Amino acid sequence: MDDDGSSVLDKKEFGKALKDYRISQDPLEHQAIFELYDTDKNGEISYNEFLKAIVGDMNDFRKGLVIRAFNKIDKDGSGILDVTDIRGTFNAKKHPDVMQGKRTEDDILYEFLDTFEQHYALTHGA
Repeated sequence: MDDDGSSVLDKKEFGKALKDYRISQDPLEHQAIFELYDTDKNGEISYNEFLKAIVGDMNDFRKGLVIRAFNKIDKDGSGILDVTDIRGTFNAKKHPDVMQGKRTEDDILYEFLDTFEQHYALTHGA
């Protein structure tokens, strides 16, 4: 849907998607739906706004799981996950490329960390 590659949807892209996916052909309906998704009212729909509208808020059970997982990874209790914390929990010894000697455990760790950087850039427009 993000035709211009800006990592956000403007009204034109959003309206085109609604037409393309046969959700609506009505420009007034497009505007109303756009306004529901554009929660910060900046005239664009970010990935986070779109995802939150589709998925919704986490329930208390899921929030609890996330907090427990975070606390388990946060080895030094700083409240921030850094590469040292993640290295202490992340184990790539059984990764097929490591087992075959094609890549190191650190290669796999940094590839894993790169996915978070890519997600951050996508969701924060960086």
